Amino acid sequence: MITLVDVRLDHPRGGSPIVTDANLAVSPGEVAMIVGAAGVGTTRLLKAALGEVPPNFGRIDVLGHDVGKLRRSSLRLIRRRIGVVPQDLCLLDDRSAQLNVAMPLEIDGIPRAISMSRAEHCLARLGLESEASVAVDNLAWSARQRVAVARALVREPELIIADHPTSMQDAEGAELVCGALAASAAAGAAVVVLGRDPAMRVIAEREGWRMLGLVAGMLRPLDEIALEGKTIEELIVEQMSAPVPIRVAPPPPPPENVPNLVPFPITARTAGGAA
Repeated sequence: MITLVDVRLDHPRGGSPIVTDANLAVSPGEVAMIVGAAGVGTTRLLKAALGEVPPNFGRIDVLGHDVGKLRRSSLRLIRRRIGVVPQDLCLLDDRSAQLNVAMPLEIDGIPRAISMSRAEHCLARLGLESEASVAVDNLAWSARQRVAVARALVREPELIIADHPTSMQDAEGAELVCGALAASAAAGAAVVVLGRDPAMRVIAEREGWRMLGLVAGMLRPLDEIALEGKTIEELIVEQMSAPVPIRVAPPPPPPENVPNLVPFPITARTAGGAA
């Protein structure tokens, strides 16, 4: 359902690549979790998988298509088969939780009664049945995040990409979110989860999800990283505490063929002491 082949993603402001030689294949019925510190490239990897930014090298195949070669119209059709949970949620705050979840189905032309029924079912899976009619801006942030998860699942997508879907959840909320994602995988979806929430990692280990770390630009299995004597937690702390390199643009060259160009500041002085 999603395949990365030798993918390299450069930093948008230059410097070293943030992802190098990434290879990954996630099949229907499988959940793969990618763990990484803030700023190491997990979100940019998500954008590349959705065709929002092109890989600088390599290929990303999604649902049998090289997303780097698709036109915008084709990308829009592909995205209707993908459920996305973004970090910023992208909800309509003045609308109810149920209307937010039903919106993708209404875009697809599904009759309203069916859309609302399916939205209600998805909200119930995430423990939000009593909040279905509540406007999103009146919900706690943890509930809003679960509304975004329900919206991603309502189309019963073939591929689900969830960007830090439990970052606002307590232990119970993390169980609800991970349970819903696992149920979608059991129904045949390929699921990619990006995050570093310890509660989600515990659930992932318990459920046997495939777990990889994005460390120093490399996408590697956590078991392989552990063999080198460091846990992913230690590496995340190291990466998050490392100084961020400052990319300073070089000064512009001096103009050419300009007469009487005097460098500044003037350090030489005349014999009489005047500048």
